Amino acid sequence: MPKGDWALRAMDVKDMDAAKDLLREAGLPTDGVGGEFAAGYVLAERDGAIVGMAGVEVYGRSGLLRSVAVATSQRGRGLGRLLVEDRLHWAAANCLRAVYLLTATAAATGFFSKLEFATIARAEMATEVQTSEEFSRICPETATAMVRRLEAIC
Repeated sequence: MPKGDWALRAMDVKDMDAAKDLLREAGLPTDGVGGEFAAGYVLAERDGAIVGMAGVEVYGRSGLLRSVAVATSQRGRGLGRLLVEDRLHWAAANCLRAVYLLTATAAATGFFSKLEFATIARAEMATEVQTSEEFSRICPETATAMVRRLEAIC
């Protein structure tokens, strides 16, 4: 199939096992995925298999981007960028002013920098985002904090 031959769709509760398998394959945490924030997650499918995912958890007027994962077979083809851009558009359409993230790898920091995320101190993350499980329990204190400011469309 040609590059970009993926279908994006909202995550459903029936997708949880496959989504967690993808996260484990990517070495990402599965704690807190979906749940009350399921509406902010999108999946990418190819030939009926889930090959990518990304989510935005909403905290006030801020979002927390997490669980950006792409199956090994699909990496390097633009799917990660597509998923992140989709979630940024979703965040702006849902009146969010900024999207934050935490990452523990230099490769991910470089990837998100190319998508106009800026590195910040953890203390600079929105107060509401600091109440998240991702911030307070799941990601190590050594994780890099990043932000992308948005122009909300509402």
